Amino acid sequence: MAARFTAQEVRQALGLPDDGVAGDFSSVSTDTRDLEAGSLFVALRGERFDGGDFLEQAEQMGAAGAVVSLPSRHADVALPMFPVPDTTAALGDLARYYRRRCAARVVGVTGSSGKTTVKEMLTLALGSERQVHASRGNLNNQVGLPLSILAADIDADVWVLELGTSEPGEIRRLTGIAEPDDAVITTVGPAHLEGLGDLAGVLEEKLDLLRGASASGCAVVGELPEELPTRARELRADVVTAGLGAGSDFRPSDWQVGAEHARFTIEGVDYSVPVGGEHHLRDALIAAAAAAGLGVSPAGVTRGLADYRPVGMRGALIQAGKLTIVADCYNANPESFAAAIRYCSDAFAGRRIAAVVGSMLELGAVESAAHEQVANDLLRAGFTFVVALGAFQQAFRELSLPENVTVLYPDSVSDAAAALSGGLVGDEVLLVKASRGMRLEGVIESLTGGDG
Repeated sequence: MAARFTAQEVRQALGLPDDGVAGDFSSVSTDTRDLEAGSLFVALRGERFDGGDFLEQAEQMGAAGAVVSLPSRHADVALPMFPVPDTTAALGDLARYYRRRCAARVVGVTGSSGKTTVKEMLTLALGSERQVHASRGNLNNQVGLPLSILAADIDADVWVLELGTSEPGEIRRLTGIAEPDDAVITTVGPAHLEGLGDLAGVLEEKLDLLRGASASGCAVVGELPEELPTRARELRADVVTAGLGAGSDFRPSDWQVGAEHARFTIEGVDYSVPVGGEHHLRDALIAAAAAAGLGVSPAGVTRGLADYRPVGMRGALIQAGKLTIVADCYNANPESFAAAIRYCSDAFAGRRIAAVVGSMLELGAVESAAHEQVANDLLRAGFTFVVALGAFQQAFRELSLPENVTVLYPDSVSDAAAALSGGLVGDEVLLVKASRGMRLEGVIESLTGGDG
């Protein structure tokens, strides 16, 4: 059962005076499109929208009350109102109140790359022995995280919550809402530099999860870059580093990576995940280390990791006839691009490799240099056919291309899909990767007939 509130509890959560109005709310909603009768509607306000414009619709859908922005201007709506200066902050306040009401252990997961994958792997490992609630998809910002908390079953033993950031202080605000017992940081790389400035800024922002988590909980970080475990140990002497290097605390004695699997052995126990690439191996190690720190048995971790499947288009392998598509178009930064390129060249040796690549967003001042670096990496790795979109068009145009390489520059995603037909033989490995805002899933849908 998800979060339920009385009117008095809402006022307590939001710091409002007791006006004597009674009421009960069966859930919390921010969207009238899926609002259930009896819900408390939180009318969020953004730069281009105002949830207050939908109060009448919320009332018609059966909302039992509404959190609205001051000044209140909705006298024609009969719903009980809870006026606040900032409805987004109020949503977080409701989530924090509910989190404190529940007895669940809370694990926070963040990182520049791999956080959703690690969250899913960890959820499965924990779920082999406990009742677990996890954030859906990548609901990890100042709206998504509170909604994930408010959707949690009050009887769950553990919550696994993903925390994202694009600006300084966001992780601190999110940890203030989730109040995590345990912290997991996957990796730190050049992502969201437009808001975070540089790699040092990203590192310190991610480390706010360690700063905000309970000192009595467990803390796990990946080994890359080396600055991550170094700074993490300065904050927490008991932090556990998971990785392949000799300096890692949670390190396999043996490992193997293929196109569709990653396997490793720790203290005589064999673990396997049905996804390929060294990046997935590293994600599995971090998840296994966190699960072990939370008391899950090796057998439980083994069962959980074996059940993992890629979420959405985060490195999923899709077959379209003899064409193998590496669908990785939900997240893109230089670090994740390097991992995807290495995976394609290593796991599919002997096959022609091609790519459809779109912009890495929010890189700020390093945007041009980062795209040029990735373009060079693609050429060095042996990609001989590339369809470039967004910032990659300029990056490739500034390079001297080898004679055996073809790069096309379509105007749109639909044009990119059409361009592939003339450049693919049909038995290649095709990497499709960009930031989510580029919407490259349209290319995959065109290749699979919508069955991807």
